[in-house]
This record gives sequence, structure tokens and C-alpha cells, in this order.
Amino acid sequence: MLVTSVEIEAFRNITNKQTMAVDPQVTCLIGKNESGKTTILKALHRLNPANNADDFHVTTDYPRRHLSRDRRSKNLDKVAPVTAMFALEDADVDALEDVVGVRPPAGTYVKASRLYDGSLRAEVYCTLGDILSHVFEEAGVDNTDDREAIAGDHTSIEAVSAAAKARAREVGAGKKTARVKAIEKIPVELDRHKQYVEENLDDEQHEQLIELLPRFFYFSTYELLPGECDLHALAERAKAKQWKRGDETMMSLLRLAGEGPEDFLDEDYDSRKAELQAASLDLSDQVFEYWKQNDALTVVFDTDLIAMPPDPNGQPQPHHRLLKIELRDDRHGGVETNFSTRSTGFQWFFSFLAAFSAYRDTDERVVVLLDEPGTSLHGEAQGDFLRYVYGQLGPKQQVLYTTHSQHMIDPTRYETMRAIHDQATREDPSLGVVITSVSLSADPKTILPVEAALGYSVSQHLFLGSGPLLAVEGSSDFIFLLRMSDYLISKGRTGLDPRLAIIPVGGIGNMPAFVAVMGRRLSVRALIDGAETTKVTTKVLSAAQAANVDATHITVIGQLEGLPETADIEDLFSAKDYLWLHNRATEVTINEADLIASDKPLPILKRIGIAREKQHKPRDFDHVGPAHQLTRDKDAFFEQVDDETLDRFETVFKKLTA
Repeated sequence: MLVTSVEIEAFRNITNKQTMAVDPQVTCLIGKNESGKTTILKALHRLNPANNADDFHVTTDYPRRHLSRDRRSKNLDKVAPVTAMFALEDADVDALEDVVGVRPPAGTYVKASRLYDGSLRAEVYCTLGDILSHVFEEAGVDNTDDREAIAGDHTSIEAVSAAAKARAREVGAGKKTARVKAIEKIPVELDRHKQYVEENLDDEQHEQLIELLPRFFYFSTYELLPGECDLHALAERAKAKQWKRGDETMMSLLRLAGEGPEDFLDEDYDSRKAELQAASLDLSDQVFEYWKQNDALTVVFDTDLIAMPPDPNGQPQPHHRLLKIELRDDRHGGVETNFSTRSTGFQWFFSFLAAFSAYRDTDERVVVLLDEPGTSLHGEAQGDFLRYVYGQLGPKQQVLYTTHSQHMIDPTRYETMRAIHDQATREDPSLGVVITSVSLSADPKTILPVEAALGYSVSQHLFLGSGPLLAVEGSSDFIFLLRMSDYLISKGRTGLDPRLAIIPVGGIGNMPAFVAVMGRRLSVRALIDGAETTKVTTKVLSAAQAANVDATHITVIGQLEGLPETADIEDLFSAKDYLWLHNRATEVTINEADLIASDKPLPILKRIGIAREKQHKPRDFDHVGPAHQLTRDKDAFFEQVDDETLDRFETVFKKLTA
């Protein structure tokens, strides 16, 4: 069976019923911390757990705010905090035919609920319309008028059966024609299928149906393998089913070798260790197919006997056998270290595959619930694991996972994402968790990882598919360079190389990082201007050197003759030309005579700011406005443009093109 949808209500911070569609392969739940993502997975896991079984408890799990009030009006033990709908697969159709005694029609589905009292209820459903379509085909009733007369607007099998008998009398007129015989089969066939409509399975059938339900496998950082394990103690806990953190993952690893913890306690433990080692090699092959951070690791198992302290009566205790998981790193001369000392990311990756190994090759349908998988993994390793989820895990078993990492999101699978956000506030705490599709999420912070993943994907295609990149500070630089280049080229002078892609990096502070990162793979240039010029230039040149970017590809506007050392791109315009743009783009008019003179050249933006203050206007203004003004009025601007402006821009273009 495949989960098609889930209903959760009255569980922790989910106060109002929430319905969530589930993808046939992989469903991604995104949301901020404390948004309710884990709550959804925990509820689903308790529906029919495959591991780490847990129960619902009214006192701790029912929404605390409504607990006292609702106890007075209803029996909370009979509330179902989680319900799931399941579509039938081919094997389920055959199995249900054995359970019910008649083959389920197309459209039949199963509904299962776990109640607060711990009971699991399951029913098989089919709409009366789907039953009728099936029965008409089985009985051979193909006359449209007969079908419409029998179906009518009836809502019960009894009513439809009565209508079929009446129709048989009406069209037969006392004769047993083939048409009449076909209609007379309808009540009999409906009676055979009534359990699919009336939901009246007996106890034995109910138990058989529950056995067919998929189980839910939950995994989080709390299930990591320990670096070493006392097998005597583990055997005792397994017998009592009193698990500690990581125990069930260790049990899965032992089962992969066909062993249990007690099997290592006899004298034949060496051969059993060999079985475990063989199993670990198979598991390692899976791990290193997707773990690309260090493929020189090998998993090694060792055992040791440790002395135990005397019992409370002072009697000596038998030694305990300790199983140790070691990793040999051939990248560092074959040194062996304990599993627990390796990176948290590797521990998580290996532990998950070990825990899930019991279900990897089974025909049993298991729904995998991953709570914040790979949080401790590097972004590239998260991408590796995401490929495992979609390429290996999802096609075999349904997966639901939570994340707030952009690297654990595939923007091409947008329709499989669900946005989770808790709407409760101090003013209205009665609001709870809401589940929506990503496109309907009203909270931009919730879908931030999707935006980041999409932005990263777009930028990768943009950068890697382009020619040389020119990093500039912002959008005004972008517009000024394009407009001035177009005009100079139209006059037969030097403009920008048409292959050059101008990339606004979102602030001068981002320039060093852009050069350092993108310069390693691509041809990168940078245009530096502004008040931070002196500070940033050294960082950019250092980044360029580290990335093997030619220092001549870094152009500093403040190093041009006659300009302030902290010159902005606006200083490439003559004072008259820039004021022409400023005065038309803002509500303030500044004349050249209003600009202060100084022995040391000052940037035009600083001089304009001083002049604006003298008019009791804000010093700062939107620097993008004059750039847009150049686009709107470019013909009028270039009719009056100074040669000084054109010469300066051409000088910059020649440096950028060299």
C-alpha cells in the first residue's frame, strides 16, 4: 500500500485538523525550527511503527491548552490524532480478495487511525459509485438507461438493489430476457461487495487488514550507532525490550550479519565476528557509493573482554564482551580510530544505512521518516544523500523527510514539497500548525530554503554557462556600464566586451568572496569603487592571487587619474552630467555652484550629500534612480554629454577588456 494522504489533529501543537497529500515516492517537509515538522513525523511513526515503538499519551501529547476543556465534553482516549489513507497496489488487491472474499473494485482504498488509547483501527473503503461501475461490468449491464435508472441518486446498497429489482420488472414484462437476467444479477453482486461500502469487517478480517498496512520507520540523530557496545547488556535490554539510544540501530547492524547480541557470547564468537565483518563490507559499499567526502575509509569490527565489578554481595561477575566499531583511514597510513570519533556527518550517514538495512531488500512496504537528515553533513555531502533519497530510496520505499537546508531541497521537485508553519502567537495561542503546499505558504521565512536552493541552481547555470564574469557592487553599476558601453560602441569607440557578463554581487563586502570562489573555475574580473575602496582592494587582490586571477583584471576606479581615491562609478561622469541625471531622478535640484570645492578631490556623491543638507534635505538618496533616469532619457542625455564623461568610461572599458 502507498500512503496518499495524512490527517493529523489534536496532537501537540497541531490543534486543528491538517490534511497533507503524500507523494508516491518522496515528500519534503520544510519549515523553520519549532514549526511542527518533527511533530508530523512522530505522529505518522506512531500509526504503525517499524522501529522504536512509541505510544500516544493524552496527558503529554494532547494540546495542553484544550486538555481540561475537552476532557469534560468527550472521551479523549477515543480521539484519533493520526489517520492515513492508503492506495492499493497489485499485491494488496490479491491480499484483500483473500480477506474479504471478493476482489476489491478500482478506487478501493484503506483508511487507518491510531487512537489515544493505543488501538489501531483500519477499514477498507470504496464509494458506491465505484462499486456500481464494477458491478455493472461484472453483471453485463451495458444499457445506459438501465444504469441511470438503477443508480439514480441512491446512497445505500439497499436502495440500489431495490431500484435494480424494479427496473428488471419494468423492462422484462414477465419475460426473462438476457437484459433482465443481467439486471437481476445486480442485487446479488452488490451484496457480495457490501463490506467495501458498509465498513463491517469482522474481527479476524480487521486483524488481517492491519497486517497488510505498511509500517513506518523513523530515524533521527538520536538513533546513531555507538562506537562500542556491551553485548551482554544489549542482549539483556533486547530481551526486556528496554532500549537505550542507538540500541535498535546496533540490532539492525547485527541482524544484517544474521546474528544477535547473544550470539557473540559463546565460544564461537570469532566466526560470528567474521560474519559481521562480511556484512559490514556490504554496508560499506553502499555508504561509499554516496559518501564522497573520504572514500579511503574501511569499517573494521573488533571485540574485547572487559572485567565487571563484583555484584552487591561481593561476588565476582563474568567478563562482558565489548563490540567495537573502528574505521581504518588509508588516506592517513591506515590508522584506525573509533567510530564515535569520526565526523558527526559520517556517523549519521553510516548509522542510517545500518538502521535501514533490515528493510533495504525486503518486499515489505515500509514508509521511511527522516527527521532533519544530514544536518551535520557538508553541503556537497547533503547533495550526495539527496541523490540517494531520490535515486535509491524513494523508488523502493516511500520517504517523508524534514529539512531547513537548501542543500536538501531539489527545486525541480517543487510539487512534492509541503510548507509547515506554526501560526500560534502570544495574542492568539489557539492557532496551531498549518500544512500547505509551498506555493500557498504565506510565510516567506518558511520557504527560504526553497528560494535559496532555486537561487543556487539558477546562479550555477548562469555562471557556468557564461563567458568572463565582471563583478560589480550593485544594480546602478550594471545600468551605467551597459548604457555607456552601448553609446560608445555606437560611435565606433571602445565599449565592454559583449561576452562579459556583469554580475551585481550585492554590496562591495561580497566582492572578495566572489573573486575567491568563482575565480577558481571561471574567468573573473572586478570593478571596485566606493567609500570602502581602500579596505576592499587589498582583500580582493589577495583573493585574486589565491584563485590565480590576473591582478590586471581588478580595476579600481579610484586609481584613475584625477579621481578621488574612494571614487564611485558616479565619478566617471562629469559633475554637470551626473547632476543632469540626479536632478531629474530626485525631488532636489543641485547646481554645480552648490557643490563645495576642495584641495583634495571628493567623490561626487559626498559633495551632493553636503549640498542637499544645506537645502535641509536628507543627505542620502537612492543611487539607482539616476541610473534608471539614464535609461529613460538616454537620447536627451547623450545629446548634451561631456567628452570628459565619455573618455573616462572608455578608459575603464579598455582596462576591463584587456
